[in-house]
Amino acid sequence: MVTVNTVEVRRAKIVVVGAGPAGGACSLVLARSRRAEVVLVDKSRYPRVKVCGSGLSPHALRVLEQLELRGMLAPEHLHMAGITARGPSGRQVHLRGAKGAWVVPRVVLDHAIVRAARTAGAELREGTKVTALLRDGAGQACGVGTSQGEIEADLVICANGSPSRFEVDPTPRRGIRTIMGWWRGVRLPAPDEGVMIWDARLEGYYAWAFPEPRGVVNIGLTIPDDGAHAKRLRVLFRELLDEYFGAALTHAEPIGKWMGHPATVTTRVGRAIAEPRAVWCGEAARLVCPGTVEGIGFALQSGMLAAQHVLGFDPRTGLSAIRRARYRSSVARHMLPRFWAGEALHRLMRSGRARTLAAGVFDPQWLSEHAAWLVGESRAR
Repeated sequence: MVTVNTVEVRRAKIVVVGAGPAGGACSLVLARSRRAEVVLVDKSRYPRVKVCGSGLSPHALRVLEQLELRGMLAPEHLHMAGITARGPSGRQVHLRGAKGAWVVPRVVLDHAIVRAARTAGAELREGTKVTALLRDGAGQACGVGTSQGEIEADLVICANGSPSRFEVDPTPRRGIRTIMGWWRGVRLPAPDEGVMIWDARLEGYYAWAFPEPRGVVNIGLTIPDDGAHAKRLRVLFRELLDEYFGAALTHAEPIGKWMGHPATVTTRVGRAIAEPRAVWCGEAARLVCPGTVEGIGFALQSGMLAAQHVLGFDPRTGLSAIRRARYRSSVARHMLPRFWAGEALHRLMRSGRARTLAAGVFDPQWLSEHAAWLVGESRAR
């Protein structure tokens, strides 16, 4: 029990749906506070493989530092010091940042965050699929329905990825498709550098190859849902593998099957990310950068912000209008500038005319180095 204005208020029960970076970070902050009973629910059993390039940008690493997790993950990472980027015209630029990025496979990253949340006191219910966001007679969230029965809650945090079956945002979704695979023995130009290729067929998005620990490389692509080649994703992936990575894959051994994952990008933060008894964060709130399709850093950050803004709420009345507005404002302040810049980068890469005009004004290397700000890299060398 806690005391609010001399009135005894019981600890709130909060159910967090989804144990990825957003849900894990949110559960960790809530559990550490000891001010709420936290139940973290996920359909998977951990550790589990997740479709993702697994790159942790400087921005993501700063959030992990704030969550006091960076030191724990340090032994599990590969430091990616640079990127060779190739534009739609075929021009290549080389970025080797002052900070660089980490690559930590999601099977490791997500499990580590979940373990930390459990250690802090959160209850994990894995192998439990959430099938419904329950609402009371007034239309307010009151718990979740799962494959193992119903769980009552004073507040539900929806962090179940994209597309979230529980989202209430009425605006059209801007979908992105991804397909990727893993190989061992890939011969990249440098063992600590990645490759990003903006091919015109990807309509403003890119293919990538990122080195992982223990000699593994993940390779994938992203493309808009409405792209002309989006309906032939596997064929397109094979074409790009042959065209750009054929020599590098000559003696490589594939690991498992190719996998796909949808994402939703945005340039806005709407009112639909917070209700009196429900909050959305991470990809469930569409918080993915339109330019880089980076979601991990924003998922971690929004999960942390969600926890900070709900801590201490009165379970009898739910989140006040002020708390909800502060959460929306905080998310917008931290994320929208990068989302807007990312949208500008995407449009530049998608439009041949815009690229021609930009090439006449900006040196490509200069432009690429400044675009690195999107992922939190303050400068490049």
